[in-house]
Amino acid sequence: MKAIWRNAGRYLLIAVIAGGTVLQLHEEQASAADGALEISAANLMEGQRQAFRSHLANSLLFMDRDFLGSQTDDSYPASHIAFAPGSDESEMNFSWYSPSTARAGQVQYAKVSSGTEDFPENAAVTVDASLKNATYGYSAHEAVITQLENETDYLYRLGDGQGNWTQAFHFKTQDPSSYEFVMVADPQIGASGDIAEDQKGWERTLRQAIDRSPDASFILSAGDQVDARYSEKEYAAYFAPEPLRNYPTATTIGNHDDTYHYAYHFNVPNENWELGNYDNSGGDYYFSYGDTLFMNLNSNSQNPEEHIQFMEETAEATAGREWKWKILVFHHSIYSAAAHSQSEVVLNLRDQLVPTIDELGFDAVLMGHDHSYVRTYQMENFQPLKNHMMQGEVPVNPEGTVYITGNTASGSKFYGMQTEREPYSAVREQWGVPTYMNIQVESTRLRFETYRTDTEELVDEYEIIKDPSIETVVPALEKVELEANSTVLATEENSFYPETELKITGKNEEGGQYDISPESVTYRTSRDDVRIKDGKIEAAEDAKPGKVEVYAEVEDGDTVWESNAVEFELVEHEEIGLLDAGSEWRYLDDGSDQKKDWVKADFDDSKWSRGAGPLGFPEDEERPEFGPVETLVGFGGDETEKIALTYFRAAFEVEDVKEIGDLGYVEFGVDDAVILYLNGEEIMRFNMPETGEFGFEDYQEAVSDQDLGSEDRIERIYLDKEALSHLEDGENVLAAQVHQDDRFSSDLYWDMELVVNTK
Repeated sequence: MKAIWRNAGRYLLIAVIAGGTVLQLHEEQASAADGALEISAANLMEGQRQAFRSHLANSLLFMDRDFLGSQTDDSYPASHIAFAPGSDESEMNFSWYSPSTARAGQVQYAKVSSGTEDFPENAAVTVDASLKNATYGYSAHEAVITQLENETDYLYRLGDGQGNWTQAFHFKTQDPSSYEFVMVADPQIGASGDIAEDQKGWERTLRQAIDRSPDASFILSAGDQVDARYSEKEYAAYFAPEPLRNYPTATTIGNHDDTYHYAYHFNVPNENWELGNYDNSGGDYYFSYGDTLFMNLNSNSQNPEEHIQFMEETAEATAGREWKWKILVFHHSIYSAAAHSQSEVVLNLRDQLVPTIDELGFDAVLMGHDHSYVRTYQMENFQPLKNHMMQGEVPVNPEGTVYITGNTASGSKFYGMQTEREPYSAVREQWGVPTYMNIQVESTRLRFETYRTDTEELVDEYEIIKDPSIETVVPALEKVELEANSTVLATEENSFYPETELKITGKNEEGGQYDISPESVTYRTSRDDVRIKDGKIEAAEDAKPGKVEVYAEVEDGDTVWESNAVEFELVEHEEIGLLDAGSEWRYLDDGSDQKKDWVKADFDDSKWSRGAGPLGFPEDEERPEFGPVETLVGFGGDETEKIALTYFRAAFEVEDVKEIGDLGYVEFGVDDAVILYLNGEEIMRFNMPETGEFGFEDYQEAVSDQDLGSEDRIERIYLDKEALSHLEDGENVLAAQVHQDDRFSSDLYWDMELVVNTK
């Protein structure tokens, strides 16, 4: 394939030569495309404009060279073939690209004898395709083939409707009553910076998975097929592996796929475009295979009510079927253990979706996003369940749902694990190599096997038996224990003492965990002015300081079990704000080296600029609670060489430092990293290494291997007695050095508040 890009005097010529086929855009079409480019690029900063042009050019120039190069000279030049499960096992969905055309195209398919390579034209069924939107220079086609028979070999090919066809591709249908499928997550082609290497890793994983499961009914991807959502180069590399033309793939929309380019490429069954759709990438959809119902959500939509509505409507629409298994798929893992596990987006999805997942009785939830591996315990009502009847290591008729987060299937990117183990994680690993899963589905058994690609070793296995003919007997309850995350309560609502939460656990007669449902627990207190609601302790408005005891009663069948008592101290509390959000700051944004004197309280900053927080750029940059930028700060004038460090100073008064207690916190919004000083002494740092001095030339990315904090939330760092010891009577000064992550950073943001308690 050869491609030419020329853009001069508002004239655009694109020629794509593939196996003797030449595509040329008409001058007026090219002019329109060029005009769209100019309008879009005009809204970008100069430093981004060239990247935008180059990116669009890459999309226009690229098709799957390797695939098209394998075709004969008179072959129909289809590429980016998306072959997917249909609404049930009797259907398959297709979507593909071709050079720009007004012809909708066709799919032909036919039953064949095993091993046959010649396409049986006389026995073939022809299905007309339809056209849909595609990348500039291309057309996208989609079609559905139906009435497929189980356990049958088929050949299919794609054509232009004028007698030109691709080569024939083979697929085989399986027995839907007992089958297996392959699950992968986050190929994210391009995330490593090397598309070719990511493609090799992706191909290696798929080939190993198919070699292990040659009779797989389909492949399931938990999202992030590509890294750059508009990159046709990355999409071409994603579609390149041969197994994707022989095994249907049910894809999920990841946060790197969430734009209309995804919809250009994929054709999914039973899609609800109105529910879950984000940026026209696609809505939630479902399909069935045998007695298994699969629901697939576009979790980029931060409207959980839409997902809940979709799940409930799907359950109602399919209520006539006796489903043996229900499996839910979405991208943003709500039970993971790496960089994204505590993000606000993830925690909100968990809070909103889990009750419906429990109510509808999903057996498994398959996810990605966190580029590491986690398999939970059986989960219900946000709690891990461990008290099961067992056959060896296999739970029998267990309650709850297992959640599995798949690691990257290409090796393009890995995330480090959180240091503290989550209570829900039965298995959590970062092997640093791509992995895939083989999932086996039978009438009474659901089995998950996870393999790493370097050694092809089985690294995790889990199985569920669900058989109503087996009487379920679980080990009996033997002991109930009560714990609390804190034994100090405040008389007033406050920011320092954590909300006190109670945790009730049970032990069974075999020494393992006994699962206690919240509905069976009643809490008792020794005082009427302290009450407990939903496992949290609250003091009444007129509650007096002193001690209070709490215990729990658990009803289990006809027996009521009483826990141990926990003693709490109720204390008086008052807090004051020393520096409010939106306060005035002096700032210096000239890229100079201010050494270390600038952090001292007596430093002369009278010649610096000043303005109210939040401070930063651009004007529409904002953070929750703090809001949009009020004072526009400079960046040095060069879009591609922004200054690394901006200096900020703010003064505040303390009347009597002896009245300040030993608790405090700084709550702030920052982009990208900060070191904060109080009267010349460092009191906290965020997104920077714990030790070391950093100056005016140091970008965060160059000095730290930490992932940047989420930009959709504010941060809080608590201060101890030593940090607060630097407060003085009279005027005090906070000095903040805010670092950009790199020289291309598109934004900067700073605002904060300082709160302390009083004695």
